[in-house]
Amino acid sequence: MIKKFAIAAVVAAIVMSAAACKDGENDVAGSRGALAVISVDAPSFAQSGVEFGVEIDAANVGINNVREGRVVITFESPLTPRTVEASSGTSASISGGQVTWDLGTLDSNTRSRLDVRVVATLGASEASRSARVRAELTARGISAGDAVATDFVTITP
Repeated sequence: MIKKFAIAAVVAAIVMSAAACKDGENDVAGSRGALAVISVDAPSFAQSGVEFGVEIDAANVGINNVREGRVVITFESPLTPRTVEASSGTSASISGGQVTWDLGTLDSNTRSRLDVRVVATLGASEASRSARVRAELTARGISAGDAVATDFVTITP
């Protein structure tokens, strides 16, 4: 009984600290002891026509596995994903301005990472502009909209 209470207390502390640290780039969602955390890390600025990296992390900080995990990353125009490199045991594919990352099962207290190489191209007369990268994690018991993370990149000429 004490062991279950200690585990519940640790899980509650993790959820509260993750919520307190939320800075608009991370989100946490949970289902029956599984706590999925999603984050997006993109550079603040990127030069038009020059490739750069965006990193997406999915972590399970709960005591149960996250099953049937999938992350859809949407790159706002003029961002274009070019290549992906996914953590071992996961896979990702590019279709237009989206990347779909299949996590499968994310074991308790584990993390997976996806590196996406991106290029942004401004029009000849276009000034600097901001574009959003949005990642949404779904899984068994984690519905669309429950775990969403975003970051913005300012593209300069």
